[in-house]
Amino acid sequence: MKAKALLFILFLSIAATQPVAAQLDISVRRDSIRTFFTTADIDANYPAATARVLDTVHREEGLAMLGALTSSVSPDVIERFQMTASYIHVRPQLSDSLRERIESIWEFFPIRPLQGEHERVAYYTALYLASTYFSPDAHFFNGKSREENVHDAQDFLLNWIRESTERGQREFDSPTYASMFFMSMLLLRDFARDEDLRLRAELMAQWLLADFAHDYLNGSYCGAHSREKRDPATLSLPVANGMSSIAWLYFGDGPRVYGRAQYFALLSDFQPHPAIVELATVRREPYESWERKRPAKQIRSGLVPVVDDVVRYTYMDPLYALGSIPGGKVQAREQHSWDVTWIPEDPTSAANLFVMHPWSDPASLLPFLPHSDEIAFRNIGLVDPYYDTVTKMVGGSPFEDVFQHRNTLIALYDLEEVKRFPLIIGYLPADPRDMRVDTLKSGWISINTGDVYIGMYPLKKFRIADSQGKPLFVSNELRNGVIVQVIGRNEAGSFKSFMQKLHKTVIDTSAFDSDMRIRYTTMDGEKLDFTYHGQRTVNGNTIGMAKDKLFDSPRLTSELGSGMLTIHAINGDVIIDMHALEIRQSQ
Repeated sequence: MKAKALLFILFLSIAATQPVAAQLDISVRRDSIRTFFTTADIDANYPAATARVLDTVHREEGLAMLGALTSSVSPDVIERFQMTASYIHVRPQLSDSLRERIESIWEFFPIRPLQGEHERVAYYTALYLASTYFSPDAHFFNGKSREENVHDAQDFLLNWIRESTERGQREFDSPTYASMFFMSMLLLRDFARDEDLRLRAELMAQWLLADFAHDYLNGSYCGAHSREKRDPATLSLPVANGMSSIAWLYFGDGPRVYGRAQYFALLSDFQPHPAIVELATVRREPYESWERKRPAKQIRSGLVPVVDDVVRYTYMDPLYALGSIPGGKVQAREQHSWDVTWIPEDPTSAANLFVMHPWSDPASLLPFLPHSDEIAFRNIGLVDPYYDTVTKMVGGSPFEDVFQHRNTLIALYDLEEVKRFPLIIGYLPADPRDMRVDTLKSGWISINTGDVYIGMYPLKKFRIADSQGKPLFVSNELRNGVIVQVIGRNEAGSFKSFMQKLHKTVIDTSAFDSDMRIRYTTMDGEKLDFTYHGQRTVNGNTIGMAKDKLFDSPRLTSELGSGMLTIHAINGDVIIDMHALEIRQSQ
């Protein structure tokens, strides 16, 4: 059962080792995806049922699968969303009994309360489409008429589009859930009867894809993520997510990955603007990227401070990416605050490195969820069994503070008040070409991944444990931290040369025990000065994102509140304009 599920969610093929040109023909990729969902031996699911119903040879099999899927009802909104997406695409082929069954599910079975932003967008998209396309005498569990549901859904979706393009998303840059936002926009683009909503959905799909392409590297969604679901089956594999499958469909590079949202995207004639494909696949120079996002809504006061903005910073190199947010607790769960990602020699291997504090406390959920702390803790544990485990790979902590400048990052941890899991955990490459742990002289852990070298300097005692055959960094010191330095082989030369340069860097920890202050002179000679929840300077200057920017990089810019996103392409600027409702080439 699990093996089939893994095959479905993440199917890496030998195409990953073929020349990139072999994957460039999108018609070939479309045929490959269609064939997979039509013929592969996978568990029943709505994309596979849709694919088979739309194929005359497999239609009866698809209708039987759809009948089986709708024979039991889940309160999960994503299940309802996919059922409705399937209905929209295959409604001409449905029998009256199957059509009535799907309508009756909407009439008699409510969904569970919505929590995440992606759940709200998925719900209102599905509600809009069901209310638009169901039979005139259809009823809904919420007691509202079709017209009222259409009105409510359209209001929510238009407001979400406006807020996201003017102030930033809350569930931002999520490898797992961004595909849900994107798929919702494609369904509205193709099936909404309101012309204004159709146009805005088309532009929002382009906007979401540009945001993704900006942080994309050979199949991976790089840097910090608001939420990233990592279950044990796909642990630490950055390409095992929905957006990697969307990337393979539209960008054509990276490992071949099949995903559910990808199949529904296949059914649309949507095409990303060529400037977006270029943004994702053409990397000639490194660049710094600043993005302004928002945290999850807090419904009541709790243990974490309220912040208005989340600044996301990424250093994108043609061979690797180092990205972060300043730490803290901005999501109830599944937060991923920083990491290093690189292009691996083996596309099926894990290619990222990060350290985190696995904070797991009932009180941490109070600001975000309506339940009492213990009930919320139990419910989250039912959905994500790994939530309350010391080796979980996602989750934010208010006891973490992160400072990054270009290819250097310092993460500090103050765990003296922490009762549950007062330690930090680090996930190191499973099978690097070389890894040296020099605890006696330099103190650096030096890693050779092939084309990318990584140095990690733990500030306190640590040990390297074995976790299912993978090296796991563990340190129980309460005041703690790491310095991370990354560089490509094209810049550093040999691994030996890299280590020599790394060992010559200057680390001043003299004020760490008293003030949690670190001063570090990088391989490039830049002087970083960082105090936990205090000052952060580079060569004596305070750096940060301009207050009037939503996106700020050499490749992508947007003024806060403008609703316009400019892609700086090789042949000129391309502007996605949510007010003029157009994409235009800059004059």
